[in-house]
Amino acid sequence: MKLSWLLLARLLAGGVGFLPPLVAASLLDGMQYGLGASSFAVGMLVIGPVAQYAKQGYLRSILLPDRPDISAWHILIVFLALVLAGMAVSHVAVGVPFAALAAIFVAVASLAIARIEEVRQVALDRQLLAVCLFYVVPPVMLTAMFAASWFFALRPDWMAISLAMSAAYLVPSLLSVALRRGLAALAVQPMGMAHVRLLWSESRTFLVSGVVMSATESLPTLALTALGVPQAVATFELVRKLSSAVSVFLHGLSIAFAPRLIKAAAEQDWTTVRGTIWRNTQLSVAFAAVYLPLAVAAVLVLGRLGWIHASVSFDLALPLFASAFVTCVAAPFGMAVAALNSEKWWVIGGFLGVASFAATLVFAPLLGAAQTVAVAVLLQNLVLSVTIGLVVSKLVFQHLREDAGRASTRDRRTLALEPE
Repeated sequence: MKLSWLLLARLLAGGVGFLPPLVAASLLDGMQYGLGASSFAVGMLVIGPVAQYAKQGYLRSILLPDRPDISAWHILIVFLALVLAGMAVSHVAVGVPFAALAAIFVAVASLAIARIEEVRQVALDRQLLAVCLFYVVPPVMLTAMFAASWFFALRPDWMAISLAMSAAYLVPSLLSVALRRGLAALAVQPMGMAHVRLLWSESRTFLVSGVVMSATESLPTLALTALGVPQAVATFELVRKLSSAVSVFLHGLSIAFAPRLIKAAAEQDWTTVRGTIWRNTQLSVAFAAVYLPLAVAAVLVLGRLGWIHASVSFDLALPLFASAFVTCVAAPFGMAVAALNSEKWWVIGGFLGVASFAATLVFAPLLGAAQTVAVAVLLQNLVLSVTIGLVVSKLVFQHLREDAGRASTRDRRTLALEPE
């Protein structure tokens, strides 16, 4: 029953997740929204290391008693200090405008707190609350702010749009802190070099893989702006939100199965590891078979009704929905990488995926900017998913064969000791 409610909440989150770009494409200035969304996308790109470490490494350290206890405040302090230093260098050396840096920093801080608080709630076995706070509340808040801006004829510029996106994540994060520990959670613990070294040793692999993984989310928006079509961001995001809504459902499965998988791998219970991955895969593919055809139809209907600034072609939608199906098949294997202590393959597969994304952009003059970016998303996801899937499958079956071999040896020894 608990899993059913959790998945229902994830479906709700997937449904409301496409509302902000839909409302923006219908009611807001396309250029200003594209620039604001690009600014927030840079924040999402920067937050990648913390997001990747939080949902896998940090969760693992919380759930397993033999892992070191790391303070969430230490993660935030070290990460935001590094971000500020990098921004200062970019302002002085490259001349990045202060306004842009300020908007990006607010986005980074808000997203960092949100990702850490989400993991803390999951570790406390409050998965349903985590879904509601961090996947339902933000798009609902953002949609309400966009609608209010249109109703009162405020015409928000890119800065206001970017700050609204940040606020949509910061508000539920602060609520999560209050629900979890109240004011006690705001107490900053002293930090020394020993804490920094511990954090580095536990997170360094995730930091690199996080940069690569966040690129998966942010590069399409940045690529459209770089190719000179920021006005296409809202339309592209709408199609992508509808296609990637499956990831919201998949994340529900992940936070439901991840604690079991991490503990089973730590106890070397490889039968449970395989069963958990297989059960997760069955549910993921079954959902994709139902949802994706309906989502494709919804995209075509929205384009025909003229509810967005530009018509949505099938050539644009097809690669994005194919990428969503690849995600459904590969997500259970991605969940298992950290549990099997093989997170380095996120880095390898991720870099290969980003390289394929960048290489595909050379076809923009032939296919058009939006369609080229959509194909690049598909190829990037396919390369990463195949890499992770092969590695996890090999590791699991290798351990199962070793267990079977040990069991066979024990059986032979038992038979040899039995009296005739």
